Amino acid sequence: MNSSLDNSCLIKTVAVDLNNLLQLPDLPEEIDREGLARAIEPVIAHLLSHEFERFLQLCYRFDLGEGKVKTILNTCPPEKVSFQMSLAIIDRQMLKVILRKKYSDY
Repeated sequence: MNSSLDNSCLIKTVAVDLNNLLQLPDLPEEIDREGLARAIEPVIAHLLSHEFERFLQLCYRFDLGEGKVKTILNTCPPEKVSFQMSLAIIDRQMLKVILRKKYSDY
């Protein structure tokens, strides 16, 4: 994803957004995409297992496409679903930040 934002700034922005939405435990100052995915994975796993309707509502709020959700649920091994879903959420949030930045410059 090319952007005028550098990757670490982008990840930090997404981490703040996700922390506000998911009420995550404290996140380290320096975090990368995979580290952030590991941080939100327990929350996503819990939602998938115990609060599936709330999980779907969050996917709608994240604007994570139904096709993407179905693909991950149907093709990933069960032990990897929550991590892959976490990565998909992060990627979508990153794209939203990039698009906001791009169009706010006009």
